[in-house]
Amino acid sequence: MIETLQFQAAPPEGLLRLELWGDSKPVSRRFARAFGAALPGPARAVTAGSLRLIWREPGAWMIRAPMADRAALQERLIAMTSEDGAVTDISGAAVRCALHGRDWRILLTYGGVFDAEAPTFQPGCVAGTVVEHIAVRYDLISDDLVDAYVAPSFAEDLFGYWASVARNLDVNRS
Repeated sequence: MIETLQFQAAPPEGLLRLELWGDSKPVSRRFARAFGAALPGPARAVTAGSLRLIWREPGAWMIRAPMADRAALQERLIAMTSEDGAVTDISGAAVRCALHGRDWRILLTYGGVFDAEAPTFQPGCVAGTVVEHIAVRYDLISDDLVDAYVAPSFAEDLFGYWASVARNLDVNRS
């Protein structure tokens, strides 16, 4: 049964992809000096000021930032990566959906192929899965907030699926 859960499109923010070639440690050290946090390791995410650093895959991270800071941040990251990688603005490639409430884990147990109820999936963790043929990346912000990133063309379908699951769980409650 889902007692408390809300999901909605989050306000638009900038989203950059940082991709590094070779050893990421030197860039991570430069990043930590510049932003106060090193690039997170596999399946992890951290907050550094107004930035959210999200591990995407080996050698690649998504960096969420206020839309107004996006261009300046991209220039700063390009200078920082030097010859070690590339920075691409992917703001139009993903919509961030925020799931609020303590029952988000119940919802995510339906349709995905990962264990949303695992005690090791806690704030700071990132997981990728497929829900109803839709690629979704989860970023667990806190015990009652998880962000889901999905291609804009699939956001409405994902919301529809979640709404259907939530309704069915509520009907089954009585």
